[in-house]
Amino acid sequence: MRFGLVGLLVAGLVVVFSYALFRGEAPRRGGLAVNTTGRAAQVRVRPAPDFELRLFEGGTFRLADQHGKLVVVNFWASWCPPCREEAPELESAWRALGPVGTVFLGINVWESEESARAFLRAYGITYPNGPDPRGRIVVDFGVTGIPETYVVDGTGRLVRRWVGPITRHELVGLLDGVRRSVP
Repeated sequence: MRFGLVGLLVAGLVVVFSYALFRGEAPRRGGLAVNTTGRAAQVRVRPAPDFELRLFEGGTFRLADQHGKLVVVNFWASWCPPCREEAPELESAWRALGPVGTVFLGINVWESEESARAFLRAYGITYPNGPDPRGRIVVDFGVTGIPETYVVDGTGRLVRRWVGPITRHELVGLLDGVRRSVP
């Protein structure tokens, strides 16, 4: 009887501890959390990790070639519900801000090219996108979950980070803040 009571007590403590440890934890896939709510997040201002990305629509994107421009880099996956939520918002922002010189880039993480292309077609995404199949760019940027959006300023510095889905209005505000901070 005594061992049964102790075992029951230990099992109960394990359940309580596990709940306390993992409650609120977003679902994970590929080692990344799914960020379900959007918010500005702290970013260590530093030179953005340079990279070269093969684009789904052909050609190559090189971050170093974007000097003098604001660059929006969004990390996403087709299986991520918040990524589906923000896709039309990003496309809308791209259509408004792309013509005035803001560069947009979507980086698809850890999934098949077929799934990524289907997502882009389904949401009518027209800004450049490419795959990061080995997760090198994800790691270099310090992405902790998806979606995540980063802003690189005209000098090539990583200056803003948004964790979770972002709206057009929020993105415009983020970019306005960067523009205001330029001397």
